Amino acid sequence: MFKQIILLLAIMQLVICKTSLADGSWVGLDFNNQPCNSYKIPTIHVATSDYTNPEHRKNNLPIVEEYHFSPALQRLLPESAGGIDIGGLHYTLRAFPNHHKALNAVMYYQLINDHEIKLKKAGALTVPVECYMKRAIHFSPHDIVSYMLYASYLKKVNHFEEANNIYKQALKVAPTDLRVRYSYGLFLMGIKKYTEALAQAEIIYKKNYPKQKLKQDLIAIGQWEK
Repeated sequence: MFKQIILLLAIMQLVICKTSLADGSWVGLDFNNQPCNSYKIPTIHVATSDYTNPEHRKNNLPIVEEYHFSPALQRLLPESAGGIDIGGLHYTLRAFPNHHKALNAVMYYQLINDHEIKLKKAGALTVPVECYMKRAIHFSPHDIVSYMLYASYLKKVNHFEEANNIYKQALKVAPTDLRVRYSYGLFLMGIKKYTEALAQAEIIYKKNYPKQKLKQDLIAIGQWEK
C-alpha cells in the first residue's frame, strides 16, 4: 500500500509539473501518408519532459523508468506471460518524447516485428516508429541524438532519401558535432556517394576523430590517400 501511495504521488508530480518545452504533439505523416495524429492514441495524463534536460531527468525520469521502462523492456524481453510491455514503451515516450533508449527500443521492436511471427502475436505498436521519431525531433529540435536515431531507422527500412534529409537537418543543428558527420559519412558510403562521404571524412579526421571505419572504407575503394 505504501509503495502504491508513493507511486500515485510521483505520478501526480509528473502531471502537475509543467516541465515541457513544447506540447509534445504528434506531427507529420507516416510512411503511408497518414497523419501521425490520426491514430487511436491512448490518453495518458502526464506532462512531457525533455530527456536532455538535467532537471527533468532528476525529477521525472526515475519514476517513469522504474514503473514503465524496466531493464527487461529496454532489452525487449518479455516480463511475464503477457509478453513485451508495449504499453510501457508508449508511456515512456509520452512522458519523455525524446527518451533515447525508448526510441531505440521502439525502433528495434518494429524491425523485429516485421520478421518474427512470435512477436507479431504480441501486437503491433500503437503508433508507427516514424511518428515517434518525428514527435521527438519536434519536441526537442536541438537534441541531436533523436535525429541520428531517426536517420538510422530510415536507413534500415530503405528510406534513403529521407535519411539523407534528416542527416542534413542534424548538421544544421550541430555542424561541429563530429559524431553526426561520422555517421553521415558511413551512410553516404552505404548509398555509394563516395565523394560526399570523403568530404565528411576530411572534416572529422582533421579534428582527429578516433573511429577509423569511415577512413578504412574509403581506403578500400581507393578514395582516401594515406
